[in-house]
Amino acid sequence: MQADGIHSFLDATSNVTGLIGVWFASHPPDKEHPYGHQKFETFAAFCISVFLFLGCYKVLESSYSRLQDGDSLEVTSTSFTIMLVTLAMNLFITRYEKAEGDRLKSEVLIADSAHTRSDIYVSLSVIGSLIAGKMGYAILDPIIAILIAGIIGKVGWDILLESSKVLTDVSRIDPREIIELVMQIPEVEACHAVRTRGSMNHVHVDLHIHVAPEMSLEAAHEVAHVVEEKLMGVFSEVAEVIVHLEPHISGLKND
Repeated sequence: MQADGIHSFLDATSNVTGLIGVWFASHPPDKEHPYGHQKFETFAAFCISVFLFLGCYKVLESSYSRLQDGDSLEVTSTSFTIMLVTLAMNLFITRYEKAEGDRLKSEVLIADSAHTRSDIYVSLSVIGSLIAGKMGYAILDPIIAILIAGIIGKVGWDILLESSKVLTDVSRIDPREIIELVMQIPEVEACHAVRTRGSMNHVHVDLHIHVAPEMSLEAAHEVAHVVEEKLMGVFSEVAEVIVHLEPHISGLKND
């Protein structure tokens, strides 16, 4: 229960961190941040993973102390009531938060729903520990706490990996999907050098398209707008499209 209490405290801390991150991320682009503030949300998700690692350490430290000292375990009906209520609340929160995170494609909501989902396993583990203690197997209490620490650490690692995708500009959309879509526009002769980056709900796309050499600059510019509108219409997560125009060269392949 102490391990679960530490985990719950970290939940509150991560929620505050997430709210601050979302607040900063909601600010529009400005002179110093022309690309916007979306990475504040990524940074908040990264901080949540750090809090989880700290919690993992505290649980392991407490478990080691219990194994060394061999303290007795007191189990009461209040213990079970607290854990069952905690379990019910976490089940509701994680389902609602995950659904909203997927709908909004919010890194913080998805990260925190994963955090809360780990709470369910933690609570089940604690209940199992209480049952074992009631049956006289108190040694299982610190051992199960170590398993809880492993769950917390795994969730923290998953969140850290997702945050790193944004910070290291991992490709977000398969270039082949973009090329296939762009090539449906009659005026586009070829499409290549497709690159994507950003967060799940704020993707930047840049690509090169080739148009007929005799096309006027005004007409080519209009084609670029069509490409931009088509991509943003199909991929709701796309926030910006930069189209580089080039005269078509015979024999050029899409890549």
